[in-house]
Amino acid sequence: MACVAFSASLLLAALLSVPVVFGEFAAYQIGLYLIYGIAAQGIGLLWGKTGILPLGQALFFGVSAYAAAIALKTDIGLLLQLSLALAVLGGIAVFSFVLAALIFRGRSESGPYFSLMTLALVMIAEQVAGTATDLTGGFNGLSGYHSLGNLDPFGGFYFVIVAAAVAVTVLLLVLNRLPVNLIARAVADNEPRLQLLGFPTHMVKGAAFALSAVIAALAGGLFASHQGIVTPTSTGFVLSAELVIFAAVGGRFHVFGPLVGAVLVGWTAAELRASIPYWEMLIALAFILVVLKAPGGIAEIVKRGFRRIQPKKVSLPSFSLEAPPARLSGGSGSLRFEDVSLRVGVVRILDGVSFEMPAKGIVGVIGPNGAGKTSLLDTVTGRLRLTGGRIMLGEARIDSRPLHLALGSGIGRKLQVPSVFQSLSVSENISIAMMANRVRMAHLFRRSTFRWRSDSLRFLLEHPAFPLCDELAHPVGQLPQGHRQFLEYAMTVAAAPPVLLLDEPCAGLSAAETELMAGLIRDYQQAKGGLTVVVEHDMSLVEAISDLVLVLHLGQVLALDTFENIRNRPDVQAVYSGGTK
Repeated sequence: MACVAFSASLLLAALLSVPVVFGEFAAYQIGLYLIYGIAAQGIGLLWGKTGILPLGQALFFGVSAYAAAIALKTDIGLLLQLSLALAVLGGIAVFSFVLAALIFRGRSESGPYFSLMTLALVMIAEQVAGTATDLTGGFNGLSGYHSLGNLDPFGGFYFVIVAAAVAVTVLLLVLNRLPVNLIARAVADNEPRLQLLGFPTHMVKGAAFALSAVIAALAGGLFASHQGIVTPTSTGFVLSAELVIFAAVGGRFHVFGPLVGAVLVGWTAAELRASIPYWEMLIALAFILVVLKAPGGIAEIVKRGFRRIQPKKVSLPSFSLEAPPARLSGGSGSLRFEDVSLRVGVVRILDGVSFEMPAKGIVGVIGPNGAGKTSLLDTVTGRLRLTGGRIMLGEARIDSRPLHLALGSGIGRKLQVPSVFQSLSVSENISIAMMANRVRMAHLFRRSTFRWRSDSLRFLLEHPAFPLCDELAHPVGQLPQGHRQFLEYAMTVAAAPPVLLLDEPCAGLSAAETELMAGLIRDYQQAKGGLTVVVEHDMSLVEAISDLVLVLHLGQVLALDTFENIRNRPDVQAVYSGGTK
């Protein structure tokens, strides 16, 4: 935390020097830009971490500003005013969380839809503020009230703004160092994989949006005291767009970026407004150039310069702390398909599939391309919803449920194409996997959570041939295809699921790597004593590890038997020959 304290101290010193160096009027102007910067920090939190762009943050800014103006106008006393402010912030947090959670529930690609929803809300809010004269003062706005604590906006109130800016900055800096930040980044990187690891991403998005909305509302309350008037433009789209520009230009991926962007763009706009007729076009051009040429904004450019002077030291977690046991809400037992059908339009992907796999052992799934092998696994995890029949694990029905519930039912899934978090390091990928189905809310705010390890993870990291042991600090995007296969396998088994679904785990591996993967699969199944289902085209691998083999053809079960019996069946030979490495 020393880095957080040092950064906050520098910010505090710089802001406190403004009235001394530039005078009270300059401090008054900088105070307004800092207020906008605080709101923009909320946008940076949501946009930079989760990849979701809110276009209506002025809604929360304006509602809070009006609430503050009404409270200050009635002169109910400082204590009651602060109590009302907390109530407004709490109400905004609940509303924004529920709104985002409902929009994103059951959807992993709803970013544009969400952005348009927030845009519509802020446009409605501006119209209401302009017409509800009795409540908001209409287009003339609310005015004629004292600032919070009767502080002078040109004097003492500047230090209230500074305190708020530093407090929000410290909060965001601290969150950046905690597991909750890693989970938020994982949402933007690979949301389906995060769901397969048991995280309800709609709740993660809702929480991030709620925090960003509360930060915007805090800024709105400060704005009311600072300006002495609140008008409908405080809830409008123009302000929302300006906040997005501040975050983008300053740097949405960095805590200080939106503050820098707000002060720099705000000050520049004030200077240009007086001398250049079409100054808005220059601001818009700067925004476009930043988005195209420097997506990380000014903060990223500065950060790169510092890295050239002093390269960043990468600290790796030791994975030395025993993780809590994984939580399983489902039962155990055989995996049964009972007359399962899956159709998309007129296409039958699975057509009356019925079989029963034992509770223990390794079952290979083979068949020609298009037979429905991957779709079969997708129905088990809930990635695809059935159009008929049901899937049972023991006595529990598991089909057609949200994807994030699969792991809690005891089902781990490795996808056909390695699905990992590309922008994160190998160790960060493993840390997320170690949290899967174990983490509770309190764990997300403890740095010790990064050190969790399980028996499955310990076995892999201590295996002399496991290829990732010396690559923990490497970005996953730099790994070769084969190493990504091993990484996804490690992430899948980290939560120790009793049912393991592996889709072509040896695709792209060399013969030696295939032998290693086969050994790892056998060892895991023997150690956990559960069911492992492997979709594979390499017949030598299927023969080496499978206790039973399921053959699919045209979405139907052709056979379920031992490898020897399957190999000698004429009907299987007629449709599928497989291959070897």
